[in-house]
Amino acid sequence: MTKPWQIILVLVGIFAAGGVAGGFLTLRICKNKLANRPVPEEWAPRHLKHLHDRLELTKEQEEQIRPIVRRNMEHLNRIRSSSMEETKTVVEIMQREISEKLTPEQRTKFDRINRELREARDAREKAERAKRVNAGRPEDGARPPKDRPPGDRPPPDKPPGN
Repeated sequence: MTKPWQIILVLVGIFAAGGVAGGFLTLRICKNKLANRPVPEEWAPRHLKHLHDRLELTKEQEEQIRPIVRRNMEHLNRIRSSSMEETKTVVEIMQREISEKLTPEQRTKFDRINRELREARDAREKAERAKRVNAGRPEDGARPPKDRPPGDRPPPDKPPGN
């Protein structure tokens, strides 16, 4: 005969297993979404395509809207870059303040942990840059992506034949 505490223990085990499995699944989905998010160079062309597809824009409307979208997406990218720089500065200040409160042994561990985190971040950024370059999107964004809609390309530096 099973006792009530055994049933409760089995139910708690099932609940915990479901929580762990759900956590891993959520982590995997979020990681994939982050890895596949569009890079700033793709924001304007994607948004313009989205507007074109959803609103059935005419060529004239598309030509009028393109500079608006491009200008504002560039502004969003500048805001994003600025925010990332500010975030980095705040984190560095926080780490410095925390380090001052630690013992020498703790400070050594803290510095190692922060170095490992920076190296992992740098490796992720390097992999993202390589992925963009390998996909035909240069790191500096000088050339547009190949999937950019026609007419959404910046003018060349030099006219052909010169």
